[in-house]
Amino acid sequence: RYHHPYTQAIAEGEIQSGADIDIALSEFDPFIEQQTSSRVSGYYDGLALQQRAIKPLQSLNASVYTEYRVSDGDFPVYEQEYETLSGGEASVGIALSLLKNREVDKRRVGVRNARLAAQQWEAEAQDLLNSFLYKGLTEYLLWYESALQVVSVESLLSRAAERERALSTRVEKGDLARATLTEFKANILEQRLLVAKLKQKRNAHARTLSYYWRDTQGEMIPITETMLSPDIHWPFSISTTQISQLRKQITQHPQLALLRMSKTVVQNKQVLAKNALLPKLDLKASLARDIGSGPNSLDGTESKVALAFSYPLGNRKAKAEQVKLVSKGRELEHKYVSSKQSIEQAFEKAYEYWVQAKEIASLQQENAELAKLLSSMELKRFDAGDSDMFTLNARASNEIKAQMKAIETNVDLLNAELMLYRVVAKLHTVNH
Repeated sequence: RYHHPYTQAIAEGEIQSGADIDIALSEFDPFIEQQTSSRVSGYYDGLALQQRAIKPLQSLNASVYTEYRVSDGDFPVYEQEYETLSGGEASVGIALSLLKNREVDKRRVGVRNARLAAQQWEAEAQDLLNSFLYKGLTEYLLWYESALQVVSVESLLSRAAERERALSTRVEKGDLARATLTEFKANILEQRLLVAKLKQKRNAHARTLSYYWRDTQGEMIPITETMLSPDIHWPFSISTTQISQLRKQITQHPQLALLRMSKTVVQNKQVLAKNALLPKLDLKASLARDIGSGPNSLDGTESKVALAFSYPLGNRKAKAEQVKLVSKGRELEHKYVSSKQSIEQAFEKAYEYWVQAKEIASLQQENAELAKLLSSMELKRFDAGDSDMFTLNARASNEIKAQMKAIETNVDLLNAELMLYRVVAKLHTVNH
């Protein structure tokens, strides 16, 4: 959960999405620009320098700026706009939009969508983490089941070994036919073969499980028999109250959150497309004052106001974009309803399976206890001479099968509980 390279890779996505927000916000960072022009040859000579510091604002597509410009040399009449007093001209001004780009523009939508993208990645990361945890926990339960079955059958085998020694003594004394001992040994051999197959299965799952189980340095931890504990402190146990809570959390599923945020992104684009249809009316106002010596016409404080107007004729692209985005919004709404219904159906299916799994596990445990009792009773009958080896072996085999089935159904119940958390993508919220 914390040290695996895969989960660490998921965590890197959060850093990247945070950087994308900073990139979008950088559109409103202040900046400095400078323009220099010089006539280096010809009848007239001259130099003009203009330097401006600009701070874009998020409201009204506005920006405030301060400017300094200075000129020197001889200029013809048509270039007198560059002329200043000897100390140059300093000014401060503001530019803003009155119609198009007033409420929204690409930069502001970029910031909104960058923040939404970060939230989308968070939801996607939760979904990825839940899927990965589910794979690891499922593999753990497969190993846990096979390891418990090995322990269970080996325990029965140790009892059988003691029984074999007692039978051998009876055969040597002539109290029992050798064929009976041979039949008992054949049954033990089948049990040993079963143990070998179970160990093969257990070791294969242990190898796979070590991929998921990591130390604090992210290195794989070899899985050994000493790690097996019947009491695993299972954190995913389910009660009726938890079922109700999990059912309510379906609406928080990462896949549904992704669709909701995708719809918001589309809505932002719709607003931007609508903005593109508006006439452009931009205002620019400034105050300027020249410093130094020169023509009297440049003395004093100047105030300047400028309006820029344009209107698109046609603009089919923005209109078509609006139609496309409205359709995309409806598409996402249909997908949301479909996905929500699919998750709800999967949860109810998992819930019904869990209810049945509880009953089956309880019944199978009773069956295992009964099989153990019958095997013990058959052993007493055999010792009393009221039964034969064939029936005794059959009872012992039934006991092993019942024990293995009890372990299997108990682990299947754990899997059913795990699935309920998986369906609502809440595995990552449980303290392991």
